[in-house]
Amino acid sequence: SAGDRPIQTIAWCTGAAQEYIEQASALGIDAFVSGEISEHTFHFAKEAGIHYIAAGHHATERYGVQALAAVIEKQFGVRQQFIDIPNPV
Repeated sequence: SAGDRPIQTIAWCTGAAQEYIEQASALGIDAFVSGEISEHTFHFAKEAGIHYIAAGHHATERYGVQALAAVIEKQFGVRQQFIDIPNPV
């Protein structure tokens, strides 16, 4: 376990955003969620006592894409359809 303290503050950044963990750590976070994790990020989180959740690049970005499509459809009258292709990563 990287962090031994209870989680009270979480930083979240979708996709491959693990490089932001150092900035978030400076703000005193307890946990960080992103789509991917690198070896460097793994060790930084462990040394900083931050819980890290790598929830998958695709999984963390899909809802933002759907929300953007809905806004474009509403604002410009362009029909949209989200096609979800399962991604195991």
